Amino acid sequence: MGRLRSDTHTTMMESSRRPSLWAGSLRRDHIRLDDLASDRIDEGQPYTVSRSGPSSASRQNSFAWPFHGRNASEAHSTTRSSHFTFRTWQPRSFFRPHDDTASIDRSIVPDYVVNFMRGETPETLARKKEQRKWGQHGVEVTPRRGTFASHPIEFGHYYSSSTDITRDLNTFSSWSRKSGLRRHVTGWRGGVIFNSLISFIILLVGIICLILVIAKAKLLAGESAIYSGDCITAEHINIGIHIVINVFGVALLSGANYVFQVLSSPTRSEVTVAHGNKHWLDIGIPSIRNFLHISGFRAAVAVIVLLSAVASQVIYNAVIFTTQNVVNYDVLFVTRSFLDHAPFSNDANINEGGLSNLDIISLQDAASQAGTLTNMTSTACLKEFSSIFQPSFDAVLLITDMVSTTSSLIRTTESGTSLTTFASNNNDITAPDGSIVQYCLARPSAPQTCSVNLSGSILGIAVLLNLATVISMAIILARSTFEPLVTLGDSIRSFLRHPDPTTANACLLTKSDVRKGNWAFEEAQFFVPANHYWFLTPSFPRWTLTVASWLAIAAPSAVALGLMVSANLDNPLTRFGVATPQFSFLPPSPFGTAQMPLVTALPQLLIAILYFVVNAHLTTYFLSHEFSLFARSPRSLRVSSNPAGEQTTSLFLTLPRPVSWTLVAWFTAMAFSLSQAVFPGVIALSSSDSPSTGPKPPADRIVAVSFSTQALLTLLALLVALLLGLLILGCRRTGAASFASGEAKGNPLVLRGGSCSAVISAKCHHHNVVPPGQQAPQQNDGEPWLRSIAWGVVEEGSGMRPGRCGFSANGVGCVDAGRNYV
Repeated sequence: MGRLRSDTHTTMMESSRRPSLWAGSLRRDHIRLDDLASDRIDEGQPYTVSRSGPSSASRQNSFAWPFHGRNASEAHSTTRSSHFTFRTWQPRSFFRPHDDTASIDRSIVPDYVVNFMRGETPETLARKKEQRKWGQHGVEVTPRRGTFASHPIEFGHYYSSSTDITRDLNTFSSWSRKSGLRRHVTGWRGGVIFNSLISFIILLVGIICLILVIAKAKLLAGESAIYSGDCITAEHINIGIHIVINVFGVALLSGANYVFQVLSSPTRSEVTVAHGNKHWLDIGIPSIRNFLHISGFRAAVAVIVLLSAVASQVIYNAVIFTTQNVVNYDVLFVTRSFLDHAPFSNDANINEGGLSNLDIISLQDAASQAGTLTNMTSTACLKEFSSIFQPSFDAVLLITDMVSTTSSLIRTTESGTSLTTFASNNNDITAPDGSIVQYCLARPSAPQTCSVNLSGSILGIAVLLNLATVISMAIILARSTFEPLVTLGDSIRSFLRHPDPTTANACLLTKSDVRKGNWAFEEAQFFVPANHYWFLTPSFPRWTLTVASWLAIAAPSAVALGLMVSANLDNPLTRFGVATPQFSFLPPSPFGTAQMPLVTALPQLLIAILYFVVNAHLTTYFLSHEFSLFARSPRSLRVSSNPAGEQTTSLFLTLPRPVSWTLVAWFTAMAFSLSQAVFPGVIALSSSDSPSTGPKPPADRIVAVSFSTQALLTLLALLVALLLGLLILGCRRTGAASFASGEAKGNPLVLRGGSCSAVISAKCHHHNVVPPGQQAPQQNDGEPWLRSIAWGVVEEGSGMRPGRCGFSANGVGCVDAGRNYV
């Protein structure tokens, strides 16, 4: 047995020797461009270590175990699940198939022989024993395909000589049976499911509300009052509903952005074709420029998801509006004697307003009682009764300087007549007979009532858009073979497994080089260290787009706030969502209650656009940050699907969840503030109550554009804080990972200018590591993407030979500014 171990070890060491890598030599992991373009790279297979048999190169030197058939395991395994053996001896189980041709009596073979032939050491066995405490998914498998060629010795019960695919499926462990379901609830698929569920819940709420509206109003068109009564209560209901609406709307925007990023992410074959044509793609961020290089179907679905979510944000904010029931004020020009119960005439040429005698006498009685009416100067009266409506007073007496012995009543006008009609150039009020108004007395109106209305037709449109969003999100889950490069870890894993020949020997490639067409260098390059701040990561066009999107909301808001406050210094601030006469304006052409809410909700488009732009901007920040961390310390790859080895997966793509949730909450507050800053001012006007006829029904309705200065101020504050947050975060400096004159400075993995698939692929050329003083390459770096890896110098240069940089799981050196690398 000792002789057998010696021969086996000698055979394996001979088969594992490979020449060390030098500048310009061919690598074992080199692939041809035509192989990539023909889609022969299968990114859909899980990244696991095959234990079924050796490669064709190693079979020639493999050792055939005398108790096991050699031809049984030379077929390459096609299983999609890796089966790890955890015990050195496993007796036959009642539930496991018995295969005498593929198994042997374990009592014949000592444990140390089995472990040796599997490539196990006491350290790896101890590590596996510790990892079993935390579940099977944490098992680390050391790749040794090129070292140990005697895989037929695999005593495991899964890859026997008579095992086929059907039988292998029947021998899955309970964890393996769950792996298929787990694949669909983790990574980007789990994120799409999560966002689809949120969209579906919002859809259900919308459908329920629509059914209730139809059941109450008996029709879909028109509007329905969900509350009528006190205006303070109506204001609170309006605010509460709009908070919920904007939470739903921004949640739909966030989910659409997530799905859009997944759909716009390229597959490896699409990247290969694009690189072959010298085109680079965006990886790890939402991208519109990828549309020219990805599947047309995915691009169409991505556009539908995005547009339906944006339209939903606008439509939902137009569903609810408030109506104020206001009494139209009466205007009476009188003499001073009218206040002393002097007689008056009620002729038609005097009483144009059509007031009854009882109405006039009631006002005369109130005017004679001190403190009943509000006394105003003519200037204050002109300002108070010059708006499109007046919610505080229902009648005004204009006392002139005229003396009349026939009638103390000079003239009445139609209800709601603006006093600007009688204003002179010096802001005096002139009566129809030419007399000048000295002062006025206004009668306070009774407490007004309000109603919160819901538009059934607009809600129906919102439900349809929400349904389109849910269907579009669900479509992507049906494409089980879709494996995009969504995260940075996905692209690193792919480029390490199948290096990109278009960026070979260009480890220091930058996006600036790619834009100039320099995808490869004829000679080695020197790294120029410089401190990198995060604001240098987004490109200048992206910064321009971000600032322009911000100004599109901030500039009009600031101008509107400044104009309205300066014109009403006495009462500059108005409540959220409450229409006031001073800040309500009639449009040039009349709008109905079905159109005006849509018009006032259109600025929500700018909020949606700003959300997508800021989200992509922050994503660019954190993409570069995540990439730079690999140059500082070993890290496991965070992939979006099929994690293996030490790889991890998460529901978020690039933007960390705390940042993403903060952004959603911030934009929810901004969207709500905007909905209360610009809104439809619907005023139902009615004539003042008559002592003779009682309350009168509404005779007219005003539909105006109303503004709230408090909401505008809040919106501006949130916008300023958002921009400051971007700038402050941009001032963060990336950690150094290279040396210049003995000082740590710069990081070679920062993505200056933003995401670029060519730059990422250039950093991911895997090289065999040859430590100083050793002749044979280290074998444990055969599949580094399964382990924690770092980026740096993997082969030091000497003489005229440049050094090499890349990813390795066995330790790397820091990039030196005084050396050149390929």
